[in-house]
Amino acid sequence: MSPPPDPLLAILRANLAGLDARIEAARVRSPHGASAVERIVVTKSQPAAIYGPLAAVGVRAVAENRVQAAVARRPGAPADLVWHGIGHLQRNKARGALEAFDVFHALDGLALAGRLQDLLAATGRTWPVYLQVHASEDPAKGGFDPEEVPAALQELVSYPSLQILGFMTMAAEAAQESELRRTFRTLRDVRDDAVARGVGTTPPAGLSMGMSADFELAVEEGATAVRVGRAVFDGIPSTTREPT
Repeated sequence: MSPPPDPLLAILRANLAGLDARIEAARVRSPHGASAVERIVVTKSQPAAIYGPLAAVGVRAVAENRVQAAVARRPGAPADLVWHGIGHLQRNKARGALEAFDVFHALDGLALAGRLQDLLAATGRTWPVYLQVHASEDPAKGGFDPEEVPAALQELVSYPSLQILGFMTMAAEAAQESELRRTFRTLRDVRDDAVARGVGTTPPAGLSMGMSADFELAVEEGATAVRVGRAVFDGIPSTTREPT
């Protein structure tokens, strides 16, 4: 007799299926829709035991804000997960970030880029990164101002260990749809300008934008990667979660 189905896996499968359907619908209905959208599951509010179930239902890309959390959690997680860093990184934690993350979405300054280049050059490793762009009007958000991006990209050509995948932004909290779209369009314009300029050997075509509250709008505006947590874990009892 087979064991009863695991309710946690059932919730995750249902949530992911619904999420993927919404992502695909947004991609198809938009003239700016990317050819594919990567779904990155943000796990910062979940217990470390969540990684096994996520892998069991087919998740491969997971994300954490803090270096310390990823360093602590990754050794016990399935080995085939790809870890994305999505939070602000202090230069004194750069070495830990290189150990914790496979992809980094928040390269927000040239000083940090220089520190990462120095560390990476010593190992011969390259690290895929997104430039964080301050595309919203929220002063609490960080990153390069849009007009700073062309010069930053030109400077980053001299940092060969950083593989620039594209650009990331975070919209202002509680923003209206018009403001959200403006933020995402600004990032798309930054990306299009960078690709047209042809700086570097690989076009920085990625757009990491959109979270649980606004990912459909982001996909409609051209997102190639969305970072979602709440939409994946909706319905999981709060007693299983860790505090943020």
